[in-house]
Amino acid sequence: MEVTKMKKEIYIGAGYYPDHWPRERWPKDIELMKEAGIKILRLAELSWSFLEPREGEFDFSWLDDFIELAHAADIQILLCTPIEASPVWLRHKHPEVVRHDKVDRIHGERGMHCHNSRAFIFYVNRIVTKMAEHYASNPAVIGWQIDNELRNVDCYCSDCREAFQKWLEDRYGTLEGLNQAWGTCFWSQVYNSWEEVTPPSADQLTISVSQILDFTRFGSDSTVNHLNRQVDIIKSFAPHHEVTHNMLGWYPNLNAYDLSKKLDFIGWDSYPNVDGDNHIECFLHDHYRGAKHKAHWVLEQKNGYFNYSDYNLAIEPGLVRLWTYQDIARGANGVLFYRWRSNKYSGEQNPNGLLRHDGTPRRPYYEVKQLTEELSRFEKELVDTTVEAPVALIYSYDQMWAFEAHKQYKSFDHREHLLTYYRALTKLGLTADLVDPTTDLSKYKLVIAPSMTMVSNEIYENFNRYVENGGCLIIGARSGMKTWSNTTHELPWPGLLAEMAGTVVDEFEVLPDEYANAITYKGKEYPVKVWLDMLDNQTAETLAVYTQKFYAGRTAISKNSHGAGLVYYVGVMGNSELALDFLADVAEELKLTVTNVPKEVYLTRRVNEQDCFTFYMNVNREPVNVAVEEGLDVITEKVVSGEIVINGLDVLIVKSRRRN
Repeated sequence: MEVTKMKKEIYIGAGYYPDHWPRERWPKDIELMKEAGIKILRLAELSWSFLEPREGEFDFSWLDDFIELAHAADIQILLCTPIEASPVWLRHKHPEVVRHDKVDRIHGERGMHCHNSRAFIFYVNRIVTKMAEHYASNPAVIGWQIDNELRNVDCYCSDCREAFQKWLEDRYGTLEGLNQAWGTCFWSQVYNSWEEVTPPSADQLTISVSQILDFTRFGSDSTVNHLNRQVDIIKSFAPHHEVTHNMLGWYPNLNAYDLSKKLDFIGWDSYPNVDGDNHIECFLHDHYRGAKHKAHWVLEQKNGYFNYSDYNLAIEPGLVRLWTYQDIARGANGVLFYRWRSNKYSGEQNPNGLLRHDGTPRRPYYEVKQLTEELSRFEKELVDTTVEAPVALIYSYDQMWAFEAHKQYKSFDHREHLLTYYRALTKLGLTADLVDPTTDLSKYKLVIAPSMTMVSNEIYENFNRYVENGGCLIIGARSGMKTWSNTTHELPWPGLLAEMAGTVVDEFEVLPDEYANAITYKGKEYPVKVWLDMLDNQTAETLAVYTQKFYAGRTAISKNSHGAGLVYYVGVMGNSELALDFLADVAEELKLTVTNVPKEVYLTRRVNEQDCFTFYMNVNREPVNVAVEEGLDVITEKVVSGEIVINGLDVLIVKSRRRN
């Protein structure tokens, strides 16, 4: 059997839909792809009804014919399992494959299949088996995308109810364990049999926040199992093929750490707003890269008009090229554009392809052509580098689910709290990996854990081991209050983290948007908002105190030595200037390499043992000046040093020797 593997290069590609266009057009499209430097195509993600037009009748001939044409042009293929777009005949015969809502009605939307439906599992396994068997030895196919933009499906059907009961029994062992973990003594909700335990459906009088959290965990696990079944089938026929999945952008309901475990690499779909906050795109890159601690891919990169928006700003010249370089700067070794040719049908009729509806190139086509020509000069060196990230920012799905299950305060936005720290790191030129709290933290010089409300024994042991061995941990306000089941600790807050923090929370205050307090830190006053912890130091020292109200003079920020390391407790929120100044001080103490970059300039380094590629991304529409150390501008192939002008919506990539 001929085995084709991925090449050591940066892959630039697109999503193509041969089933949407006449065969006579295929050769012209492939010709244009070659001219643009396209190396890989993503195929068949929504083609189930063409691959299995009637139950049990499979037709791969049209796909075979297109793949043969692409292969002749040296274009490789990433096949997709076409599960999101189930055929009409399947839903007509088995309506139960579609999600049931809280009142047990079939309630579909895009991607809302029941991942525990026995019928759905049967048909998914069959089409994936047929495809994997058929394409395992195809010389053009190098990998697979499993499904498309998977979701955590909150289904309340009988299959899901039984699966949820089994999931809980596996997790807690006994009904006594479940009742204790959930605190069912509250409101007299004690369970006497597993059959009594249900999802948080609409027929219940009271619903526990622990029950909601566990149902979200169960839904995520069900989706992960749905993906893993497909991975196992493909690997059984084609162990040499790489498998991946394209995560939705900021989609907090599906645990990417769990989902990525069986994948060779993880991917995501990037649809930035022209006028959006670029920190969010960088944040998501740093998260998906951190999910597996290796290079990721962008499997759908926006290049045209969005189809699900209240308005559509034109994409300025240079922006598609800039977005793509940013993908690569943040660790992507593959970028595929959505899509090759603009779609004519249904809800996605805006010009969203590199080609117009009439098949002629749009402006982004020429930017991609420019990009691939530039990359050819240095991609083989770049592909073996990794992103230099001395900081870890804890990004916990369970925390987000717990906040969603127990909504208390409108003024508290967990996402914005994370971004406050993230924006400050970006301003200092520091790249972070966004990681699970149980990941190995030993390689990071600084770990930031904002609002870790729930702390398990495993997380405590991981944090404690990191700090005792010399690490530096920043704990944010509203931390350590709860058990892993979303119930409040009997321990003084921050619970399991109190000893290492050397302080306890005596009282707290949650302010409405129109109120603020203030603290003094290093002689400067900062207004603070949202959540304010009043700290009672045990072994910690005070770094900042409140200046107003009855708790003026009380500790707001503390610092404690623990083992060979340090723990800071930052008991306040709501001030980006404070976050920047505080992190700058911590970075200086830790001797981190800080580069203060101009506003809306994003700095990232990709390194190997010898070399460093420093990316300066200017998202401003106007030129900016940046100070660079001597090195090679890999795009112009000229030596640069000192103060350099970067044009608006442009990138500078400097190759230099890596500093130890």
